[in-house]
Amino acid sequence: MRLTKRRLAVGATSAAVVVAMTSATTWALAGTESAPAQPGKPVRLVVGYKDGANRAPAAQTLAAAGAAKLSAAAATGEAALGQLNALAVQVPAARSASAIAALRSDPNVAYVEVDQQRRATLAPNDPGYTSGRQPELGEVRVPLAWDTTTGGASPVKIAVVDTGVNATADLSGALLPGHDFVNNDSSAADDAGHGSQVAAIIAARGNNGKGIAGVCWTCKIIPVKVLDSQGSGYDSDVAAGIIWAVKQGAKVINLSLGGPASSKVLADAVAYANTNSVLVVAAAGNKSYAGDPLTNRSYPAAYTDVVAVAATAYRSNAIASYSYRNWSGDKWIDVAAPGTVAKLDRNGNLTTSTINGTSFAAPIVAGIAGLVKAKNPGFSGWSLMSALQSAAAKHKIGSVVTYGKIDAKDALTFATDRTPPKSTGIGPAQNALVRATTTIVPGGISDNWSGIRLVQLYVNGVYKGYAAKAPWGVPFKTNAYNGATKVQLKIFDKAGNTFSPSVRTLIVDNVAPVVKITSAPKSGSKISGTVTVKFTRSDARGIKVVQLLINGKVSQVRSTTTPFTFKASSVPNNTTVQLRAYDKAGNSALSAKYTYKK
Repeated sequence: MRLTKRRLAVGATSAAVVVAMTSATTWALAGTESAPAQPGKPVRLVVGYKDGANRAPAAQTLAAAGAAKLSAAAATGEAALGQLNALAVQVPAARSASAIAALRSDPNVAYVEVDQQRRATLAPNDPGYTSGRQPELGEVRVPLAWDTTTGGASPVKIAVVDTGVNATADLSGALLPGHDFVNNDSSAADDAGHGSQVAAIIAARGNNGKGIAGVCWTCKIIPVKVLDSQGSGYDSDVAAGIIWAVKQGAKVINLSLGGPASSKVLADAVAYANTNSVLVVAAAGNKSYAGDPLTNRSYPAAYTDVVAVAATAYRSNAIASYSYRNWSGDKWIDVAAPGTVAKLDRNGNLTTSTINGTSFAAPIVAGIAGLVKAKNPGFSGWSLMSALQSAAAKHKIGSVVTYGKIDAKDALTFATDRTPPKSTGIGPAQNALVRATTTIVPGGISDNWSGIRLVQLYVNGVYKGYAAKAPWGVPFKTNAYNGATKVQLKIFDKAGNTFSPSVRTLIVDNVAPVVKITSAPKSGSKISGTVTVKFTRSDARGIKVVQLLINGKVSQVRSTTTPFTFKASSVPNNTTVQLRAYDKAGNSALSAKYTYKK
C-alpha cells in the first residue's frame, strides 16, 4: 500500500491579532501551582482574618514561628491587603508547617495559605509568533503551558516519520541523527518540505528571533524519511521507520501520513511502539477526492492506542471542511487541533502563505505530548495519551471527535494511573515437570485503569521474552535447562506500573526415558499362539506409560512392568513389534523393533 500525505495549501495569510503582551502593566497570569519551597528558604504566607477578629492569638503564633513582616517597600501592599482582612508574612521554612497548622486551628483565622508565585505569560520573539501568524498556539493554550515548561533541560525525543527533515536555522540544535528508508542511507534530508514543516511545528526553537515558535522548544527531533519527494511511501518503510525510531529512544512518534486500508506490517509496527511505551500521534486524514464522505477510517490513525488528530478550521472550534471525522457510532478520531499554520519553505523560511491539513494538526498534539513528557518524565505513552484526551474532553466539539479540542495547559495538569496490575500467580503449578517449549501464563491478571500492556518472562533471573496480548502467556524454551528452574513474570500496565507474582520453580526434564525389550521371540522368527513381550523401562523422574506398537499403531498400554501379550492369529502375516515409553514430563523413547512372520 502506498501512503500519500494529504495537504491543501491556500493563498496569502489573513491578518492576525498580535497576541504577545509587551507591557509590564498588562501581564497575563498563568499557573496555579507554586514552586516547591527550597530547603532553608523562608516561606511566604498569607493569613486571612474573619471580620472583627481578635488578631492577638495569631500574632503570638506568628511570633513563635519567627515570622517577619515583608520589607518596608511592601508597606503599600500591606495596606492594600488590609482591605481584604489579610496579611502577608514570611516564616522560616522549618517552622512553616507547624505555623500553618496552628493558624488554621485559630477560630479568628479565616484561612492561611502559602503565598503562591505567578509568572507573566511567556511570549517568544519569533517573527511568526510576534506577527500574530501563529494564532493556533493561543487557541490551544500553548503559551500558558509554556509558563510551566517549554521542554525542560532533559530533551524529549520526538520522531518525525515523514519526508525527512532539513536542518534549518529554526531547527538549529534540534535534530538528532536520522535515517532515510526511501534511499537507504543515513541522510534523512527533506526533498518535499512536508517533514520539515511538521518538525518545525513540534520543535522550532522558541525565542530565538527566527521563523516560528515550535510547541516544545527543547524537544529533540529524530528525522525518519519514509516518504519520497511526492509525499508517498510504502508500509514496509513506514513500519521500519517506526521500529527504528523506537530503538533510537523516541518517546513520541508523529505520523502525518495515512491511507484507507490497514496492513499487518503497519499494525504490528504501531503495536511494537505501544509495547515499548511510545506514544504514536497520527493525522486523521484530509479530503482526497470529490464526494469523499470524510468518515472512512484512515490508517495508521485508526489503530488502537494511536492518538488520531482531526483538524479544526482557521481560528474556529468547528471541524475543518477537509478533515476526516467520526461518523455516527464510530469513535476512532480522538482529538482535534488547529489545521491552519504559517507555511515554511523546505529551508525553514517563513513565507507569506498559510497551509492547511491534519498533517499540521497532528504535530501540534505531538509537541504538546512532548511538553507533558517533559513535565512528567515518568509518564508512559498511555499516560501521555490519557492526559491529551482528558484535556481535550473539556472542549467538546460534537461527536465528530471523540474527546474534543486539545488544550496544552490543561494537558499538563492530569495525573496518571499509579496502581500496579494484579495477578493471582503463575502456571504451570509449583514443581511441575516441563519440557521442550512450555507457556508460562499469569493467573487472574487484571488492572484497574490503564489496562495490561506487557508481560515479561525471566528464567533464573534472566530476561527471556514477552507477551503483548491476551492471554499473556510467554513461551519458555527449556532446551538449555535441566532440573529445578526458577521462572518469574513481570506484568506491566499501560501506565508503566508493574507487579511480579511469586517466583515459581519448575522441574525441567528434556531427557528421554529408556525402554528395552528383554524377552520376546527372536526378531525375524515365525510366531504362533500367544506372544509374550517382557520389558524394562527407566527414567530419573518416573515413567508415565509404555505402549505396545504393532505395525506402528498403539495396541496396548501399560503403566506397570506387566508383560504385553497378543495372539499371533490377530496380527498380519508380516508384523513389526516395538515399545514406546513416555516419562512424566512427556519425553518419549522407542525400543528396538522386532519383525515377525506367521
